[in-house]
Amino acid sequence: MKKILGTFTSILVAGALLSGCAAEESDGSVLKIGTDDTYPPFEFRDEANKLVGFEVDLAREIGEELGMEVEFVSTSWAGIFNGLNSKSYDVIMSATSITPSRLESYIFTDPHMTNGQVIVTRKGEASLTSPEELKGLQVGVQLETTADIAATKYNETTDFEILRFDEVIQTFSAMKAGHVDVIVADYAVAIDYVNKDPESYQLTEVMLTNEPIAITIRKEDTALRDKLNGALDSLREDGTLSDLSVKWLGDDYTTDIDTELNVAE
Repeated sequence: MKKILGTFTSILVAGALLSGCAAEESDGSVLKIGTDDTYPPFEFRDEANKLVGFEVDLAREIGEELGMEVEFVSTSWAGIFNGLNSKSYDVIMSATSITPSRLESYIFTDPHMTNGQVIVTRKGEASLTSPEELKGLQVGVQLETTADIAATKYNETTDFEILRFDEVIQTFSAMKAGHVDVIVADYAVAIDYVNKDPESYQLTEVMLTNEPIAITIRKEDTALRDKLNGALDSLREDGTLSDLSVKWLGDDYTTDIDTELNVAE
């Protein structure tokens, strides 16, 4: 899911088992995870301001497998890759899509969630069947995400207006208020919003890209990647990964993942 490189803006340390300064490197017993905590159902704050979500639970399960404490470093999406580069945390878990351009700068674990950019419309409106039907519409996306990239790419050949928002929740609020006609968003995010509010939103059959989600790691940290892959393998085998998907998304989107990238860049 998500997202392209941006400019570092702010880092706020928050979450479970919080200790020390975000700028310090891990000593090996703590796995520091950078995340944008405004992205349900992957990572977000509940009514009690507790960090929750699919990847939050997954990170804690990974910590259990590796015998490591998990520390979440909450940061805005725009600066999340710069935070990894500056070693403010060890990895990114923030619904991050694997893309060819990111593979030039980072390594990834094996994907743990299927994903692609899809189109969401208001409930009761005619469902779109092709990207060309975006013509003349106002299309909401989260700024500097792969949804933004995909919409921008299709905008080169189809004339529509792109409205960009800082947070994905703002795109859905804008559509409910009548300010945008459709939304381009990550598949899992779209499913979550449709499931929670089926009277307001509906999912179309248009899949613009295929970009599975994985944990992002600095290129030199191959040993950490291998450890994380081992933990993920164990969680797949014992059913934990699929159980978490069902818990947060209502179905299993963690098996039979199409790893062939089809990304608009």
